[in-house]
Amino acid sequence: MSRHLLTLIVIGFFLSGCATLARGPNVDMVVDTQPPGAVVATDIETKQSRKLRKNNPAAEPVYHGCPATPCEFEMSRRSEFIMTISAEGYEPVKLGIDHSLHKESLNANLAGSAGTGVLAGAGVGAITAALASGGFMTGGAAVAGTAAAAATVAGGVGLISIGVDAASGAMQNLNPNPIFLVLPPKGKTFEPDPKVEKILEKRRQKNKTSGK
Repeated sequence: MSRHLLTLIVIGFFLSGCATLARGPNVDMVVDTQPPGAVVATDIETKQSRKLRKNNPAAEPVYHGCPATPCEFEMSRRSEFIMTISAEGYEPVKLGIDHSLHKESLNANLAGSAGTGVLAGAGVGAITAALASGGFMTGGAAVAGTAAAAATVAGGVGLISIGVDAASGAMQNLNPNPIFLVLPPKGKTFEPDPKVEKILEKRRQKNKTSGK
């Protein structure tokens, strides 16, 4: 492997999102209930189910969830959904799950991106020096190009890194998570979760805008 290619690969690695590498775009949704053994269902179809139904429309959809609490299942950090928790002899409970920015990840991302900018700037210097030594660029042009490029990279790499994490959802948290719920006995009234209606209203507005 040439020195030029190696340097480019190193810079490409540094441009990856910091929080994406540490947290990932998905998270385990943890649910526990009293009594245990409740069924947990969401209104988000699994990726495997969507793929299957694309080839076989008659297939029954499968949604994220679990058959009995306590349990956990993987969800996208950027997802927004309604969860239904039910058990025989108890009232079914609907919860609205949304996402919000994880401030600690943003702070770590900013700090990491600052260091990445310096390293990436140094990598640009290595590339231009290699080009000059190989006869592809004059020494003077290499020095001038390094200064300009390093400043650009150092300033822009943080924005690129944060952009990657924002797109992947790595800086998001699902709320609430984990969940511990005491199920209300059959016939007992309880206060519904207001986030359920907010999520439904948001979907109605989105469908209206898209013309569905």
